[in-house]
Amino acid sequence: MSSSTSINEETFKVIFERYWKALVGFCQHHTDSEEVGMDIVQDIFCSIWKRRDSLVIQVDMEHYLFRAARLKISDYYRKKYSQTSYEESLSHDQQAYSNVTEELIEVRELENRLSITVDRLPARCKQVYRLSRESGRSIPEIATLLNLSEKTVEAHLTKALRNIRARLARY
Repeated sequence: MSSSTSINEETFKVIFERYWKALVGFCQHHTDSEEVGMDIVQDIFCSIWKRRDSLVIQVDMEHYLFRAARLKISDYYRKKYSQTSYEESLSHDQQAYSNVTEELIEVRELENRLSITVDRLPARCKQVYRLSRESGRSIPEIATLLNLSEKTVEAHLTKALRNIRARLARY
């Protein structure tokens, strides 16, 4: 339905009945709120009704309505996030910084334990593991470099990874 003339009451009712449900579903899905979704759609239809005498729609009505819904949803999120107070933002940043610090400590501890675990591996497993994981070499490259078969390299790598997983399982 394309229109370049004013929208009368009958046309408005047809548009409303045809698109209301789909628009509400679309808006609810994108805002995760039934109430917000319905408010947005109500705003769209109120705006159309208020501007019915001067409104010129030169595209498909469905396209127009869903584009209006996308814009209203963007406005909703813009307002929602701009209304966040400075204190909430500061509190959140402080909590995030604290979480990052804790995670960094945990990562360093895990890296340290991994290093100790790798150092305790049998010599050939350790060598294959380091070439694979620390140097980024492929199994064929490692096999050529160490003058081993690819199956032997795979076996050493599997043994190393199994050992590492077992020792670091609680982390």
